[in-house]
Amino acid sequence: MSNMSDSQVLGVSETFDLDENDLARRFKELQKYLHPDKYANKPKEEQEISEKYSSLVNESYKTLLHPLTRGIYMLHIRGKDIPEDTEVKDQAFLMMIMEKNEEVENAETAEEIMILNKENKELINKLQKEVSQAFYDGDLHLRIVGGATTTIERYPIIAQLLLDVWGHGDFIQHCAGVILTTRHVISSAHCYQYSVNTGRNYSLPKYWKIRVGSSYRSQGGSLHRIKTIIVQRDFNPYYYTNDIAVLVVAKPFALGLGVRQGTISKLGNEIRTNSTCTVIGWGATESSGMLSEQLRYATVLTVDHRICSSRYSHIKAIISDSMICASHLDRGGIDGCFGDSGGPLLSVVKSVGFFAVGVVVASECTGLDLMPAVPN
Repeated sequence: MSNMSDSQVLGVSETFDLDENDLARRFKELQKYLHPDKYANKPKEEQEISEKYSSLVNESYKTLLHPLTRGIYMLHIRGKDIPEDTEVKDQAFLMMIMEKNEEVENAETAEEIMILNKENKELINKLQKEVSQAFYDGDLHLRIVGGATTTIERYPIIAQLLLDVWGHGDFIQHCAGVILTTRHVISSAHCYQYSVNTGRNYSLPKYWKIRVGSSYRSQGGSLHRIKTIIVQRDFNPYYYTNDIAVLVVAKPFALGLGVRQGTISKLGNEIRTNSTCTVIGWGATESSGMLSEQLRYATVLTVDHRICSSRYSHIKAIISDSMICASHLDRGGIDGCFGDSGGPLLSVVKSVGFFAVGVVVASECTGLDLMPAVPN
């Protein structure tokens, strides 16, 4: 029995998606026969065996009962152990925990606590189903270019910008943005320019709609008309400096699990070289590929300004002081790409939380992003 896996000890399926009621039933049945109290009047050898196997059943039950320890166990039996000193680098998850803790601390009535409890249970169930599906699919590695799929509940501050290219009412996701308030979204100015190819002026609100609250680029969430598009007056369309625009929606967003107001970096905040950040969006998953249907994220590191300028010198690009570069240098494969423009570059600071330090401006889809710092 000591050589058996935890699932075998309790006689349950070796899957993440366990029936917890069945697990509890099996645990009680085994303990009914193995508990040391039943062997109090038995020979010492039988008492020791009972104690040993009862302890083993207890440990297996504790491992399989909780989703976190069950997930670690499932990884272990697949040969993927997590070192004890591993730090959590999923910035969206850290942000979520911070926000949930703050919401609980600020709750003033029993009704508010009950609402939060219900929301958290729904979110936990959703996340557990995602983990279960990943184990079922054998998708245990990270795969925007590179990165992995995620959900809007983990990045609720992102918005999709849908463009009607020919003015025929056919809106498709073209850029992205960051929700600032219930009426305002910040994005990249270069998305909202006159196009010589179509002869249309995309700075006009009639060509755009905003989708919020959906993990998918072609469905779900809620659609909103845009009332006003304000392009930064010093935007340079040739060098992409001051590439910032603010969009004002006709009706306010309804905030919830999938729609949240973002926090932007304050003036003077410094993001050091090699700082871990996250880029998210529905952009192409490879340099010449299709745009992603599901929201994706990738973790990148900020790059020294001088090195970034050197890397972009071959296309005579100007890397201004207001820009941030982020990538995995010389590794490639992790980047923002076509369709990610206007989406956020995100960072976490323990005392501040999860905040946007820039928006995607330009990328060669090869693993080196240009991101201008968001002006205050």
